[in-house]
Amino acid sequence: MLKRFFIVLAIGLAVPHLSAQVNVQLEALKRLKGIDLDATPAIKKVVLDLLEASSGQAAFVEIVRDFKLRGHEAELLRYAQGHPNDSTGVEAIRLLLNDEGLKLIRAAIDGEHAADTVAVLANALAPEAEPVLLRLARDQKKPLALRAIAVSGLAKTKTGAKELLTAAKAGRLPADLNFAAGNALRGARWKNLRSQAAKLFPPPQGLGQALPPLAKLVAMKGDMANGEKIFFRPQSTCATCHQVNGRGIDFGPKLSGIGTKLGREALLLSILDPNAGIPFGYEAWLLKTKNGAEALGIITSQTDDELTLKLPGGISIAYKTSEIAKRTQLPISIMPPGLQATMTPQELVDMITYLQSLKQAKP
Repeated sequence: MLKRFFIVLAIGLAVPHLSAQVNVQLEALKRLKGIDLDATPAIKKVVLDLLEASSGQAAFVEIVRDFKLRGHEAELLRYAQGHPNDSTGVEAIRLLLNDEGLKLIRAAIDGEHAADTVAVLANALAPEAEPVLLRLARDQKKPLALRAIAVSGLAKTKTGAKELLTAAKAGRLPADLNFAAGNALRGARWKNLRSQAAKLFPPPQGLGQALPPLAKLVAMKGDMANGEKIFFRPQSTCATCHQVNGRGIDFGPKLSGIGTKLGREALLLSILDPNAGIPFGYEAWLLKTKNGAEALGIITSQTDDELTLKLPGGISIAYKTSEIAKRTQLPISIMPPGLQATMTPQELVDMITYLQSLKQAKP
């Protein structure tokens, strides 16, 4: 076998282009999985040279895995963060599910690549990842969107789903995760866990009807013209906070081009669980003034002397900084939950179809 390897290696070295040479050598290496590299110094050198040449590529992960190499945890993590939804990215994070690797992962969850780290960890479907995901889900200091990804990952495995249900029954799962946990667990493939989830997290209602699961809503066909009517009718209240091409009230984000920014599932989630993704610049603030008054709205400008708060309905009020006793950023969206209760499931899908059609703002 070693003789055959060196023959293939020699052919690889004769190939003029580095990428082709590396590919030939990698094919040769696949026949030597599990070999004791310390007992074969010549092959070990080739392996380490190939490892260096394939840095940042899928082959790097494969070589580390096949030859059980140590000391490459940081690069494995970088690769996993860069490919959170790819098979090789998941393989990279699974290689880190040991004491040393988990330390790196926990540190990364507190860093700038937290979202990618949690996403790939949630895709790992590994028991070793579940304590990290559960701890994150329960940490209310972390962003809700990050914790929702952790919940989704836990619900993909039977043990993780059980842990979520146990935490929820014991009151240890934060209430702001009820939608994410319910949506994930009601779709779990274990019947007994699904039934428990349905009791703990009843599905959202739409005009007295239980809404279908999110995946079914995404797949339903909608009527764009009727969706426009639903959006602008008074009982839906959408146009009391949002504008589409100048129509409606300028308070929340303008939706004239929302179809290019959010997909169908994301649009549904923005209505069913508005706290899951609060747009930058539209955070809710509660002001308390020294004379005892309170105001809730969005801060649109501020200087050392003055702060302007836009209230629901579009009215802006300027407050002198000296008048403000306290201001608090709220962890919830200023958009109220439960808007789907004003429409049937089909009307909700129609409205989403309309919003998805808004690709470009009209002059």
